[in-house]
Amino acid sequence: RQARHLIAALAVALLVGCDGADRDEEDGSPPDGDADADADADADGDCEPAGSFELRCSAPLEAECDGSSTDADLPDPEVVPGCGTAAAPPASDAPTGFPLGETAVTFSAGGEAGFEASCSTTVRVVDTTPPTVSCSPMEVMRTVPGTIAAPAADGADDCEGSVATSASPAFLEGGTTRVTYSAVDSSGNEGTCSADVHVVDALAPTGLRVLHAALLPGGETTVTIAWDPSEGVDATGYSVERAATAAGPWTPLETVGAGAVTYTDAALPGTEAHYRVVTLASGLSGGATPAVRVLALEATSYDIRGQWVPSVSFATTLYGVVRYPRDLSAGPFPLIAFLHGNHGNCRPSPFTRDDECSTTDDHDCHWSGYTTTPNAEGLVYLGETLAAQGYVTVSISGNAVNCRDDYIAERAELILEHVRRWVTWSSSGGAPFDTTFVGAVDLGRVGLVGHSRGGEAVAHVPARLRSSPVSGVALASVFSIAPTDYHAPNPSGVPYAVLLPSCDGDVWTLNGMHIYDRALDPMGGVPRAQVFYVGANHNFFSTEWRYDDNSGWAAPCALSDEVGDVAQQGMLEATLGAWMNGTIPTGASPEPFLRADAPTPLGIDAWAGIDLDLRWSYSSATRTMIDDFSGPGAPSTNSLGLSNSFDGFNVAYACYEDGCDGDFWHQLDAVLMSWNGGVPLAAFDVGGHDSSGHSAISFRVTSR
Repeated sequence: RQARHLIAALAVALLVGCDGADRDEEDGSPPDGDADADADADADGDCEPAGSFELRCSAPLEAECDGSSTDADLPDPEVVPGCGTAAAPPASDAPTGFPLGETAVTFSAGGEAGFEASCSTTVRVVDTTPPTVSCSPMEVMRTVPGTIAAPAADGADDCEGSVATSASPAFLEGGTTRVTYSAVDSSGNEGTCSADVHVVDALAPTGLRVLHAALLPGGETTVTIAWDPSEGVDATGYSVERAATAAGPWTPLETVGAGAVTYTDAALPGTEAHYRVVTLASGLSGGATPAVRVLALEATSYDIRGQWVPSVSFATTLYGVVRYPRDLSAGPFPLIAFLHGNHGNCRPSPFTRDDECSTTDDHDCHWSGYTTTPNAEGLVYLGETLAAQGYVTVSISGNAVNCRDDYIAERAELILEHVRRWVTWSSSGGAPFDTTFVGAVDLGRVGLVGHSRGGEAVAHVPARLRSSPVSGVALASVFSIAPTDYHAPNPSGVPYAVLLPSCDGDVWTLNGMHIYDRALDPMGGVPRAQVFYVGANHNFFSTEWRYDDNSGWAAPCALSDEVGDVAQQGMLEATLGAWMNGTIPTGASPEPFLRADAPTPLGIDAWAGIDLDLRWSYSSATRTMIDDFSGPGAPSTNSLGLSNSFDGFNVAYACYEDGCDGDFWHQLDAVLMSWNGGVPLAAFDVGGHDSSGHSAISFRVTSR
């Protein structure tokens, strides 16, 4: 470099000398004028421009990126003297390290007489190295059904630092999947890696419900909740948690095994508690159920003598056993009224299996040495379970109308008279409750539950209430347990369910099926359900009816086929709660198992203590009837007026009125189809019916 500068300096000097000599361009002779004067001018600093020099920068430089800031050995520019030289070495605006891409660098220097010179060049930092993608076997937890996004992998680039990665496949099902991760830097370099990703299934349990609630002698409320297990194979257990509000904070109560489906809290704290169940897997908390609310219980009763009830020919007693939420300020709560069936009202001793009948005008047994049979108390276990879920419940005594022939209509009027009294107690108060229930009871949403003759009575109430309305009262749901069918009720206009016990030795003809059949109005706009409970007898749905009716003269079942009282009561309180919660609240709909769309929830089986065999029939609120085999052209013409065909079957019309089975007098039009050995196909022409808005095709069938 020094040599180059020296040569350049000599060249400048020679050039200046030639200019100073001012030789003739043609022959080298001096031009006209004073040569000595020109020399004097140069010596006096007349070189133009004064102090000038030139900076010559190096060619553009390229460097490989080695981080977010790359060092580059950029040569100093060449200083070419003119009339002067730089006063100091050139300075640049070069950064201490260069980023990816091109960076312009300017050198500048100052000289004599304020002269400045500059030049520019570029430094280009390039990246030819792919990013590094780091991955190893991973787990990701799925807490809701459906696919789940693959977990992210780490991508790093020497030049850019962290870079985003993408996964293929981007969404995973359950199990283990080989996932390829890739990262592309801004220079287009791509790096990849692959790893196995295991989806840990920790879906939330489903169907969290209140199975049972009871008011203990000390005033505490015990509650049992149930759930259906989490789907998948990775759940290792569940955390049962409680909170004061549905928003939490949540306190774990107990960790239970993966096979558990129920939990009992011995004493609910305060007046209200919320419960949820969280799935545990791989030592972590997974999906959580929505919270279920449970209310602490309170008890009261009333016993009002000498009251006149429409259609009852004597003054009688209004007796009710009440269970309700302790904190009534959270209401108003719907009212649910229960009525038992025809049963003895005199009990010889506390240990007697059956009770005896005494005709009385009031609630009490008047025989010496006997006690009054607590028939109303036999259904209180149902009232307590429902009250904990947000209902005011009353179990009505029908002792005064028992031990009499028929008296179904009088029972329906007895229910309505109690409801009329609740109108007063919930609006203005008065004896016997003062203002306890004022503003706390919603009589615009009343539910009715009846057993045996009480089951028929509640089915008559909708029609009676329409003919004689009670201001402020509207029915929301009716449930009949093993009802009689003396007077052909049709509970139209209100959701209706009926339970038929297969081992019913009392109403052994299962007449409740006729109430269901009559209620199947396609234009009714309300849901209907019927459940045939295999192994249940008539009496054991009441905790006070101890005699096994299946052991009587009718005895439709072998004793070994019975499920027992625990199973009957457990099934009923869980199922009744599901039915009321699916029909009374605004916008509610019955659960899938009530619609014959799903098996019985495992928690209900567990509470009953058996694998329940429940045969459901269901009629949705809106439906189109294809065929009920009642028309004049049946079975070849269906209810739509179109044709049916039965290939591979011998067909007989009208399996009704004892034509199918001697035990069950099911007077319902039907068709009996017997396979004749051909390819069986029954076809019902629906004429291109548009099924938009429908969710299922359903049919009722039985084998002989």
